[in-house]
Amino acid sequence: MSDVDIDLLIRGRRSRRRSLVLAAAVAIAAAAAAAFLLLQPDDAEVVAEPQQVEAVEGQLSTMLDLSGSAEAERSADLSFGAAGIVASVAVESGDAVRAGDALAALDDGDARRRVETAEVQLRLAQLRLDALEADPDASAIASARQSIESSEAQVVNAEQALARLSAPPDASALASAEQSVANALGQLSSAEEALARLSAPPEASALASAEQAVASALVQLSNAEQALARLSEPPEASALASAEQSVANALGQLSSAEEALASLVADPSETEIASARSAVTQAQAQLSGAITRADDAWHALEDAFEAYCEGYDHLPDVTETTCAETLPLSDAQIAVVRDSFEGRSNNYQRTASTLINANVTFISNDAARQSAVTTLSSAEERLADLLAPASAQDRYQAEQSVEAARANHSAAVARLEDLTAEPSEEDRFQAQQSLEAAQANHAAAAARLADLRAEPAEGDVYQAEQAVEAARANHAAAVARLEELRAPADEGEIEQARSSLESARASLASAQARYDELAAGATANAIAQQEQSVRLAEISLEEARTALAELTIRAPFDGIIEAVSVHPGDRVAANFAAFSLSTTDRMVIALTVTEADLLALEVGQVGLASFDAIDDLEYPVRIASISRLPNAAQGVVTYDVEARLLTGPEIAQAASEIAVLGDQADGLAAVLGGAGAGGFAGGAGAGAGAADGADAGGGTGARGGGAAGAGGRAGGGLLSQIELPEGMTIRDVLQALAAGEPLPEGVTLPEGFEIPPQLLERLAGGGLGPGGQQGAGGQQGAAGQGALATRPLPAPGMSASVTILTELREPAVLVPVAAVRQLDGEWFVTIPAPAPGDDPAALAFERVTVGIGETDGTHVEITSGLEAGAVLLIGADSAGIAFSATQRQPQQQLPAFG
Repeated sequence: MSDVDIDLLIRGRRSRRRSLVLAAAVAIAAAAAAAFLLLQPDDAEVVAEPQQVEAVEGQLSTMLDLSGSAEAERSADLSFGAAGIVASVAVESGDAVRAGDALAALDDGDARRRVETAEVQLRLAQLRLDALEADPDASAIASARQSIESSEAQVVNAEQALARLSAPPDASALASAEQSVANALGQLSSAEEALARLSAPPEASALASAEQAVASALVQLSNAEQALARLSEPPEASALASAEQSVANALGQLSSAEEALASLVADPSETEIASARSAVTQAQAQLSGAITRADDAWHALEDAFEAYCEGYDHLPDVTETTCAETLPLSDAQIAVVRDSFEGRSNNYQRTASTLINANVTFISNDAARQSAVTTLSSAEERLADLLAPASAQDRYQAEQSVEAARANHSAAVARLEDLTAEPSEEDRFQAQQSLEAAQANHAAAAARLADLRAEPAEGDVYQAEQAVEAARANHAAAVARLEELRAPADEGEIEQARSSLESARASLASAQARYDELAAGATANAIAQQEQSVRLAEISLEEARTALAELTIRAPFDGIIEAVSVHPGDRVAANFAAFSLSTTDRMVIALTVTEADLLALEVGQVGLASFDAIDDLEYPVRIASISRLPNAAQGVVTYDVEARLLTGPEIAQAASEIAVLGDQADGLAAVLGGAGAGGFAGGAGAGAGAADGADAGGGTGARGGGAAGAGGRAGGGLLSQIELPEGMTIRDVLQALAAGEPLPEGVTLPEGFEIPPQLLERLAGGGLGPGGQQGAGGQQGAAGQGALATRPLPAPGMSASVTILTELREPAVLVPVAAVRQLDGEWFVTIPAPAPGDDPAALAFERVTVGIGETDGTHVEITSGLEAGAVLLIGADSAGIAFSATQRQPQQQLPAFG
């Protein structure tokens, strides 16, 4: 709460208006007296007595009178963003709320479920994106490779089936089929014989064979036992001879490697060069053939593409997708063509398959061409290597071969040494394992012999019967196959075989594309599409959260609830005004300004406002905003300007300007707004001269202000510059000064600050009442209207009259306009001079040439030739032209302020 006495600041303004009325009455009386004297007979000459005035130091000001109406600084009708049923209402009419407070909410069950659904969709989209960006696992790649191998086998089988149907079977195929029938018949006979053997006792030959197997197993067992026994004996001469031969062979390899290394130093032979040149020639021939085949495949691809596009240009998916692409087609484009088979005619499928095959053939031939280029490059490099001296790399490789041969020789020598050495535990272990295997084989042979001698089990009979049935089915299939080869194929079977071949090829291409996709990873396009899917999911989540937030009304600013139009359970529509919120503790005045007055206004200018409904109170205001958008009505252009009522420290900062508006430079306003000791003196010094200019000058809606006291200045006062500790007010500082006590702790007065003695006496005599108003003996009313807390705020819509201080000029020497005259193009004033002779009553004066500045119609700024305090004579010298006469023509009027 400000300590500025608002009534003290503006009381001078009302008293000034009363002075204006008195001045007007005096002027009328003087005019009547002058007219009476002029109309009298010229019996005696009447000489008017010159008037003495004093030049003072002060400030000219310009003010503008405007009108408007009070409004809340901010107001709004609040509504829900969607329709629904009111679930809760948290405030009532008259409640104070803070920005962001929840006022009411609709039922949000469905909205929360939509938010949860959007969150799940976002998580799924992100998981799919993570899967695309991750490397494929080995199992997926292996599965794709297996699919390729399976598809290739299906293609081969389908091609063979079609070939068999398209041409009569050759003798070899018939022979093979006949052989299959014979083999199946043999298998059937064997199965029937095995079944018969199970039903009859075993033959003597079978028993003999089983007994022979037992004997053989016994021999192997004996050999294993002997091998184990030999490990304790020295090696045989043959084994030693074999090891020695291995050493000799390794030595020969070492010698060959050393010779190869030596040959690198010598030049290549003519035979080697000729062979390399022959290889280059063969590679060139292969490249030429590959280029030819690639060109033929390209032309075939173009023909197939043209036939496909011309034959099916009436299909939108053909013209807009495949036919809009360039050749050769990518795997993804081939997949699009293959996917279009479903539901299409056989002719379409054949034409599309021809295109697919031609595309595959071209890609294959183009790869063969590239391979031929590589082969030619290798052959040319080989020839260049032979013609060029051996490189360091070749020498290095030859040296490595020598090292390998030496290692092989060392290994052979080590083997020979192993044979001559004692057997190791490992050797004995392996011999033991062989013995155990021979024992197991012998046991198995003995078990077989026992099975033959024993009666057959029911399970064996059943298996034999199943084998017979399988052999019969195999024989029947072989017979059917032979008959199929001998019978001619019809068109339906051929067409079905072709379809099977195309399907197998399509499956192969799809499997290959899948494998390539896994091997190469997800394409940038697929990742980008999934990233967009993630972004769409994020947008959906944001929209769902926004829709949920729109079900709750929150206060957009601090204020008071003026009206509540909803209750729990009400069904409301979107945009229905549920609450009215305004800042009734912060008021503004909406002003309507004409185009003539707009340019004189600026944001930050200070003024005083009065309201028709509030008597004897005026409120400090400051221009808050100025709109440059015109409002035209009935040919009149106006603009919207907003003035805000000042409160608290804002009043102290604008105290001196408020004092100028009220012509009140003494009292508390002088302390807050003056320039120290000179402020009070200047206020008194303005005197009557300030009052005389009360309502002069100005244009439409504007009027000139009086002159502020000497030493007065614009802007905040000195006390407004004091930094006060927490809990301290300017009132506390003034009380200490008035009582002559030390200043409160932490308070320091501005440099050069001084309170006039007269004000100190008034403060000490009456003190300061609550809120900073002067107490007993002062000029404050008993109602305490000076305290801002007791001043009622206007209600919205109240009519207001506002006076804005548009300019406050710098301090200057001021004289009345009647004291200035012009002669021979120069301005002058008249001052008293010593009277000639000894007659003290004689009138004497002299002229002083001066420079002039601005005027408010009552006072003129003197820029040179005169000091403040000088005494002037008005009416003593009638020479020249009066200053007021030069201001009558609009083109000669001095410019307005600003």
